[in-house]
Amino acid sequence: MIAAYENSKWEPVKWENDMHCAVKIQDKNQWRRGQIIRMVTDTLVEVLLYDVGVELVVNVDCLRKLQENLKTMGRLSLECSLVDIRPAGGSDKWTATACDCLSLYLTGAVATIILQVGREENNTTWPLPVKIFCRDEKGEHVDVSKYLIKKGLALRERRINKLDNSHSLSEKSLKVPLEQEDSVVINCIKTNFDPDKKAADIISENKVSDLQDKILEPRTTRCYKPPAIPNMKVFEATVSCVGDDGTIFVLPKLSEFELIKMTNEIQSNLKCLGLLEPYFWKKGEACAVRGSDTLWYRGKVMEVVGGTVRVQYLDHGFTEKIPQCHLYPILLYPDIPQFCIPCQLHNTTPVGNVWQPDAIEVLQQLLSKREVEVHIMKPRSDYDKKYEEKQWEIRLEELLLSETETPLLPPYLSSSLPPPGELCAVQVKHVVSPNEVCICLDAVEQHRDTDDSGVSGESESESLDEALQRVNTKVETLPPLTDFRTEMPCLAEYDDGLWYRAKIVSIKEFNPLSILVQFVDYGSTAKLTLNRLCQIPSHLMRYPARAIKVFLAGFKPPLRDLRETRIPYCPKWSMEALWAMIDCLQGRQLYAASMAPAPEQIVTLYDNEQHPVHMPLVEMGLADKDE
Repeated sequence: MIAAYENSKWEPVKWENDMHCAVKIQDKNQWRRGQIIRMVTDTLVEVLLYDVGVELVVNVDCLRKLQENLKTMGRLSLECSLVDIRPAGGSDKWTATACDCLSLYLTGAVATIILQVGREENNTTWPLPVKIFCRDEKGEHVDVSKYLIKKGLALRERRINKLDNSHSLSEKSLKVPLEQEDSVVINCIKTNFDPDKKAADIISENKVSDLQDKILEPRTTRCYKPPAIPNMKVFEATVSCVGDDGTIFVLPKLSEFELIKMTNEIQSNLKCLGLLEPYFWKKGEACAVRGSDTLWYRGKVMEVVGGTVRVQYLDHGFTEKIPQCHLYPILLYPDIPQFCIPCQLHNTTPVGNVWQPDAIEVLQQLLSKREVEVHIMKPRSDYDKKYEEKQWEIRLEELLLSETETPLLPPYLSSSLPPPGELCAVQVKHVVSPNEVCICLDAVEQHRDTDDSGVSGESESESLDEALQRVNTKVETLPPLTDFRTEMPCLAEYDDGLWYRAKIVSIKEFNPLSILVQFVDYGSTAKLTLNRLCQIPSHLMRYPARAIKVFLAGFKPPLRDLRETRIPYCPKWSMEALWAMIDCLQGRQLYAASMAPAPEQIVTLYDNEQHPVHMPLVEMGLADKDE
């Protein structure tokens, strides 16, 4: 490869998917055979180095046409897959954590690989089904599959009809020359399953029969006692969650101490349950559930989906889809009734008789973790059989008082730049990419803009900074935000502990509820929980939003960029270009000249000496001039 391509020159080639090529590895000054996976951009290509099994993104400058004589030799790496395991977490895709763990454990290691290929099966199965063994820090041979299962990164794949006929294994050495510097050095043993031996068939059939007898034997479905209803028409409770079907789960205040006591006892008594034999879960079956917080809870199987189970935490109401290895078929404190009571709103029917996602979202925002007063409206005599259908009325008057409602406010006023051709002093507050930033006018320019427009952007009696400073001294008295529609003005707490003007961008998560907001005077965004948001006082709305989003003129991403580290949300720019631009902008007095009016404002930024600030990027090759 070195002799063929060391002195080669780049020539324009129209690269397409699956084309073979020669790839130059810049940091190692090596040439490797590769295959195009996809075109990322006009200048960036994702390739597979199939002799070492590595995928990477390179610039087209690093590619050459692969000579025909170099295509005749087969691939020097073998693509393998571990058998009898599958990803944990209910997905069919391996997590990044599992891949990183496997890479850390195997890269550069000396391993023994056993091919799991039957004599009557197709020996060209790709990737090769294998078992991998390598030595751990104690020098003992470890099955990598079992190691991943032990770490909770994989689950065992059940193969009832393919039991291990280890008594009929014949071993034959298979030499695989792999001398790449980063490859795994392996010893391979080919395993042939011999189905023709009658003894093996008999033993295998007996094993399957015994296993099926254990798994499929009839069993009764046990369950926990239904919740005990307080002997009163009205009681106080805490809403633990709201289900997708509109069911509201409440925990009576009188039962909270008992629940905490039982939960602590469960953790003390349930240290280790051992490994569970193959077990087929049934819908409605009671169980013990190990939650994501590693604590054990009482649960019930709601649905079985492949290797995962959707369970309900009976004492809290939540439902969750988890791997089967986190369940155990035992009853915890079966004599104690469930603590969480399912309720429905009295005389309330959803539109179309089905609760829509937006209605459920409103209920979750309004009720979750709130203390409420529950009025029992229609007790049912058949509660012990169908307690889920119990109907309740939850009094929400206190939640709907005028002081807890978020008033519908108009959007923030916008700051404006001077007409095209005029220079104005600005400060850069936030950098999105090298050619997309948020700027704000200097105080003098803001005052001039206020005089020209007649809008009181900075009040003569009190500036925005002074008004915010005064609000921060009494922020505890401000009502919480209860309206989360897009563009909703609010006050948000920044990392420095102070509160600034912001607006809602979107809802990012529901459990717990977290909101993506943008600080309108700076342009930056943050994902915040509800306790860091509150309603904005109306007098702060008269100040225009200071941050102005602009695009910078005069430069563009380089046509040929060999740097591999890209901005994840803007891959046409390298991270090096982003940091260089931040260095050019940070802490400097800048001037902006508008090139195009709103809504997509394009400006050129200049320094004190009237030089475009982007010129250092062009000189360093991090950007090209854009005429």
